[in-house]
Amino acid sequence: MYEDFVKMAQESMKPAMKLAENNTALAVKLMRSQADNAAELMQGNLDHMKALAATKDLNAVVELQQKYVESLNEKLMGVAKENASVIEGAIAEAGKIFEGSLAEVQAQAKKTVENIEKEINKAGKKAAA
Repeated sequence: MYEDFVKMAQESMKPAMKLAENNTALAVKLMRSQADNAAELMQGNLDHMKALAATKDLNAVVELQQKYVESLNEKLMGVAKENASVIEGAIAEAGKIFEGSLAEVQAQAKKTVENIEKEINKAGKKAAA
């Protein structure tokens, strides 16, 4: 009976471990994305500053600045959508983990209850004899 409880506890930890792995993968993806995008933004800023420094016409400077802001906005929106997609995927995976684990836990709990009932019946028969 004790072994059943230990086994049930070990089985019940599997979903938590899967969820932790899912969260770790999510964090890694987001950190890589952030690092890559930060490097790209820094390089873009540097290139933009060089272009501004090389431009003598004020109208051209304003035009460069507008184009830069537009491209920066597009880039940031793309990154936000990409990150949202990654997070949505992780949430969907977490949902699958919970759904699967709930069915497993219910089946295991039912089996354990049946085993306990058997043990109680055996103990009752021995006590009556």
